[in-house]
This record gives sequence, C-alpha cells and structure tokens, in this order.
Amino acid sequence: MASTDTRAAPPHAATQSSVKWASQLSGYMAGTGEVAIRNQVKVDAALRAFLCATALVAVIVMVTSKQTIHIPVSPVMTISVPAKFTHSASFTYLVAALSMTFLYGMITGISSYSALKKQGRSSTEQQIQFVIYDSLMLGIVASATGAGGGVAYEALKGNPHIRWNKICHIYDIFCRHLGFSMSVSLLSSMTLLALVWLSVCALAKNSGRR
Repeated sequence: MASTDTRAAPPHAATQSSVKWASQLSGYMAGTGEVAIRNQVKVDAALRAFLCATALVAVIVMVTSKQTIHIPVSPVMTISVPAKFTHSASFTYLVAALSMTFLYGMITGISSYSALKKQGRSSTEQQIQFVIYDSLMLGIVASATGAGGGVAYEALKGNPHIRWNKICHIYDIFCRHLGFSMSVSLLSSMTLLALVWLSVCALAKNSGRR
C-alpha cells in the first residue's frame, strides 16, 4: 500500500493522493443499485440547472458592464469615452459561448429530468451523448473564459512591452463586472467538467455490470 505520510510528499505522492480521492468520490457518486442510479440522475439534473444559472449570471453581468468616463479637453468641453464588452472580440466570444451554454443547459436539463421522471435513469445512449456534447461545451466555455481572462488581465495590469496601458484604475466598475463574470464563467467550466466526469462514471459502472 502507498504510504499516507505527507511530511515530505514528493510530486508522485500528491498525484497518487489525488487519484485515490477521485476514486473514492467516484465510488460515492456512482454507487450501486437502483437508488444510486436515481441519485446520479438527480445530481446530473441539478448540475445542469446550476450550469444554466451560472451561465445566465455571467452573461447578464458582462452585458451590463458598460461604463463611460468624461475627459475634459478644454475648460468648457469634455468628451465621453465608453467601455463595453463589444469593444473586445474576446468578451463578445465569451458572451456568445455562455449564451449557448445556457440554452444547452436548459435543453439537456429538461432531457435529464424527463428521463428521471419516465424511467428513473438515463439510457446508455443518452449518457454517451452527454459525454460528447458536455466535452464540446467544456472546450468552448473554457477557451472563451481563457480568452476573456487574458484581455481582462491586460486591462488590470497593462503590458508595457507592447504599450498597452492598464485601464481598470479608470474604468473601475467595468473591470469589476469583468472580474465577476470571469469568475462565474469559470464555475460554468467546472460544472461542465463535473458533468463529463459524472456521465463517464455512470457509463463505467454500466459496462462493469455486463
């Protein structure tokens, strides 16, 4: 057996610990028997509802992030300089990805709930479809979050090497919206990852019964 002493744990020990934890959690979630199968479907439906909620919140926060500052150019004249998500292709991509994720979560959530009500479990074909489409959505949301996060970081810190100035000390409200939206979209990515993992565990147990 692997030692549980963590006083000077090397990298491979941390990896073994993570694998052991994931294995235990997998066994808890998948379980055995019809009750465990129904619980798995309930968790799936709940995660999809949470996915819809996080995607919707992230979109709302992002699209309401507009802020306008007024710069004086003379004693009697000022110019208005707005900042909004449409000024960046990365933020537009994030809004589009999260909007699609919200619709996807609604559709698959209804499908998962219908399977629970009708037969108390998801079919193997449905679980395979969930793995494929959840993985696709995970890639889209993760890439959109990464792209948006990169631009948001430049807005916060700037980049003197290419002469991009930071703007968050000026557009403080706009940047707070960006930061919150990025955080919530990261939750959406984690939820999709959990859904993929849940479906794979269920498929693994179903194949083990054959």
